[in-house]
Amino acid sequence: MSRIAKFRFRTMSLALLVAAAGSSYAAEPSDTASAASYDAAATVAPSAVPPFKHPGLLMTQNRLASIRAAVQSGNSSAMKTGYNRLLQDNRGSHTYAHQALATVEVVRAAGGPQEGRWKNDGFAAYLNALRWAVSGDTRNRDKAIQIIDAWSAKFTGFTLAPGTDAPQAWLEAAWGLPVWASAAEILRHHDGGAAGWPQASQDRFNGYLNRLYGYANQASARTNNWGVSGALATMATGVYQDDANRYNAGLNRMKQLIPLIVYSSGEVQELAARDCHHPQYSLAGIAQAAEMATIQGDTSVWLFKVGNEAQPRFSRGLEYMAKSILYGEGVRDCRSNGLYPGYSEIAVNGYMNRGTPIANFQNATKRGRPDGNAAEFIGWSAATHGRDDF
Repeated sequence: MSRIAKFRFRTMSLALLVAAAGSSYAAEPSDTASAASYDAAATVAPSAVPPFKHPGLLMTQNRLASIRAAVQSGNSSAMKTGYNRLLQDNRGSHTYAHQALATVEVVRAAGGPQEGRWKNDGFAAYLNALRWAVSGDTRNRDKAIQIIDAWSAKFTGFTLAPGTDAPQAWLEAAWGLPVWASAAEILRHHDGGAAGWPQASQDRFNGYLNRLYGYANQASARTNNWGVSGALATMATGVYQDDANRYNAGLNRMKQLIPLIVYSSGEVQELAARDCHHPQYSLAGIAQAAEMATIQGDTSVWLFKVGNEAQPRFSRGLEYMAKSILYGEGVRDCRSNGLYPGYSEIAVNGYMNRGTPIANFQNATKRGRPDGNAAEFIGWSAATHGRDDF
């Protein structure tokens, strides 16, 4: 059997296993990847039912209202403290100087200046869109629109620096796509489209998103943090575009990956072999995907179990990571590290709402408050999901 055929067979088999109510996994495979071109939308049949809820990535209309209320309140709160930290990021200023590029050079395992420009402008678009929704300052709205319109009109694709292979562009796109989509989602849908973002500009952005998706979707084939990032990007594309095929492909791929990323012991893949940082890329991606799915009416990522396990598998990974950070337990001592930004408050909120205890992870979250920029994923989870009842 060819390598491509083997991968397709394995992918289809995993899809069937995930679909089964009592699915179990006999093995916990190592970090592997397929060199084959991967199209998640072609391997999984759609299951979610439109219409999609908007705003519907990480921000709902109610959540935006909650952030505004916390910021305007005279009382201190985790959310208010987190938002004040968000305000310290100058990329969220309406005076931020953006610069769209026709192509972005990707540098392996480093990050070149063009890559940095693209990432920073994406976060600037998101931060300005969020600040407009919270404060009503139209200067932030205008800046977010200017950034998105500039990149949508100019960007044609990624190039590779010498010594950089093509998959690095897949990963960069997978990280960046949900950031850009989240900014556009707020502009397009907050308060019934109050931003007044022209339809022609929305159409150009949709083309930009498709170009990013063409790269990001390839990362979904990997069975490490790359695959999680690719699945999240696929879900985000589906929500923004009201595309059930893309959304469900990403969602189902994420559920395929959970037991491959979080082992039955709770150990998170890459923690033993790499460091304290990369495993949390996976945890961040899963948490953000779980929140995205919940907004669309599906709690299956939070509650995913293997066989007759008592606790959801993802919650076990969070607890394992927290014990490594708090006490140095497990396969790696991470006491000199902290929680990666952008997912802790989302995860605490998600599991508190489901009645699933994650006491150690809650303690680690409190210790790390408020979180800031995550560099790869959307950060500032205290600003958007912080709560004061734990």
